[in-house]
Amino acid sequence: MTDQHGLDLAGGFPDVDRSASGSALIAFLDRLQGSPWARAYKQASLTMLRPAPGQRLLDVGCGTGEEVRLLAEVVGPTGRVVGLDFSQAMIDEARRRTIVGAPSRAPLPPVEFQVGDVLALPFADGAFDGCRADRTLQHVADPDRALAEMVRVTRPGGRIVVSEPDSDTKLIDAADRHTTRRVLEVMSDGMRSGWIGRQLYARCRAAGLTEIELAVHPLYYFDLARMDDAFRLRAMAEQAAARGLVTAEAAAAWLADLEAADAAGRFFGASFIFTAAATRPEV
Repeated sequence: MTDQHGLDLAGGFPDVDRSASGSALIAFLDRLQGSPWARAYKQASLTMLRPAPGQRLLDVGCGTGEEVRLLAEVVGPTGRVVGLDFSQAMIDEARRRTIVGAPSRAPLPPVEFQVGDVLALPFADGAFDGCRADRTLQHVADPDRALAEMVRVTRPGGRIVVSEPDSDTKLIDAADRHTTRRVLEVMSDGMRSGWIGRQLYARCRAAGLTEIELAVHPLYYFDLARMDDAFRLRAMAEQAAARGLVTAEAAAAWLADLEAADAAGRFFGASFIFTAAATRPEV
């Protein structure tokens, strides 16, 4: 999947440091972070983690560290928040923003950032009171192993929270249902784990977690440009035609229909983020 700048989101995020678009990937995260929708679902996920003063928390796939810094404000000077990411570039940027954003002559927040792999977390069993991951499991080769690692490093009674999109739950109001389905199929299949959102409940159950809470966060699109910016609809339609899923004529007509709907002020699309929060059982 690519954004409007030709950015390879599906291929870039699993290995940012080897991607030719590292700075563009960071810019994409900043665009996402700036949207009211993203702020709403992220805040909900932080609330479901139930952070408290003095806690030790882990943010897996922390990116540039925004949520790490927010959690640090809650745990306070007696707590600690660790942000871990597979990318050295992301960790470098997270550290830079933490230092630059700190008030002059004030102590830095109780955070640390380090490079690491969610499939083999470099922490002892039960090292944290809570652990979260945001749009990370969709990119890893083995989501169940990643979740098991998150459970392992969380103490009994601690909280685990994961937020993930489900690429097959995107929707677009268009006249040609067949072409719409085929284009959305290209989007979903372009992700390593395109169905991860709907699988969170079952995966949490399989990981032995209890007290599972679920939340769904919708994002609505009322103009074509905004949804194309997020999901590169035109490129996806071209790919669907190139793969023989639809004809080139059908793909062109589909895009023309969306443009007409947009011009008439009746374009509509949506996507969804699923959040699962659960507790590691007491021994």
